[in-house]
Amino acid sequence: MITRDVAQMTRLDFSLWERAERGEDLGTLVEAVGRAAGTPTEPVAVETVLLSGDNPLVLLRPRGVLTLVAVGPVSLLHVEDSHGDFVLGAWPTAHEGVFHLVGSVPPTDPRWQRVERWVVKAAPDVVPVFLNHDDFTDIGTALSEFGEVEVSRLTARRPSDFSSLTRGWAARASSLRPSHHEAIRETEAEGASVRTLRLHIADVISLHLRRRAGATYYNGNFGLFEREVLGRLATAAARRRELLSGRERQVDEEPLNPITIRLPQPTLVDAEATGDVIAALESQRDLAVAVLHRNPYLHLVVSDASDGSNFDVFVTEPDVIEVHPGFRASMGALSRLTQSLGDQFSALAIDEAASPQPVSLDDLVSPF
Repeated sequence: MITRDVAQMTRLDFSLWERAERGEDLGTLVEAVGRAAGTPTEPVAVETVLLSGDNPLVLLRPRGVLTLVAVGPVSLLHVEDSHGDFVLGAWPTAHEGVFHLVGSVPPTDPRWQRVERWVVKAAPDVVPVFLNHDDFTDIGTALSEFGEVEVSRLTARRPSDFSSLTRGWAARASSLRPSHHEAIRETEAEGASVRTLRLHIADVISLHLRRRAGATYYNGNFGLFEREVLGRLATAAARRRELLSGRERQVDEEPLNPITIRLPQPTLVDAEATGDVIAALESQRDLAVAVLHRNPYLHLVVSDASDGSNFDVFVTEPDVIEVHPGFRASMGALSRLTQSLGDQFSALAIDEAASPQPVSLDDLVSPF
């Protein structure tokens, strides 16, 4: 048995690691949280990721003093950290290639931020999921079946200048705070796109929802959190994985329709604005970008040195970025490329482009 000073661990981390060292079944995530229940309630932070291998904790390739243990389908990583030892879990979902990374430290904690850096560096083997706008708002709608959903805090970004916006609403005995629909509408009216929401249903649940597919449970009914929130995050991630898989061009076959990144506003109006697309891609590790055309439309050739994937990126409309996969385009590399742009520009959705309407001979020769 590995001996360490685990007194500083959270109850959930201690319980999970103790059972793992004994080789005992960890059960479901709901059961694990239930075994560690107590006062005060501990947060449970979750990030949903796509991966091309079997174990995200191996693919993360983290550095430091750590030990990896697998118990059935669940893997746990014990990390020694100057802020306190913690345990990171990788819990499989019902969908192939979709895992929840789980820890009992809040996302603002340096230890969780360390995990997020591991995820960034592990691309394209492990990739976080940037939710479509509808996926994000639908979680709040699903929770509204269990009571009045109130928003206490919101963060957003203005795509026009990438500035940030933060709003907070205090609880009042005389009235409810805004619902997620009201808070989102108000924010969008100011030209901003919502990135995080802190949601409450009185006496039922309190949680933080992030558009970069993740959520933090604070208190209340964890079973509801697992079913209505984590279940929807996993389903949205599985749809994204299916969308971005198997899109390489094939010899002597018609290429598949490109992937479109739909922006909330027509901000890519000139060469200066489309320069932000170039900058966003050039900032990505292992990406090489060549500009083939800049004005009036943008055409880039992007190569991913990590696995040889290649893409053509076009901007021909001010509110759409198109990505055309090349003859090698892995799911992980395509996910990183499209989702980094979606995150940067607060995209409404990442989808497959609609097939163009057929053009008749009359259309070509008609003067009108």
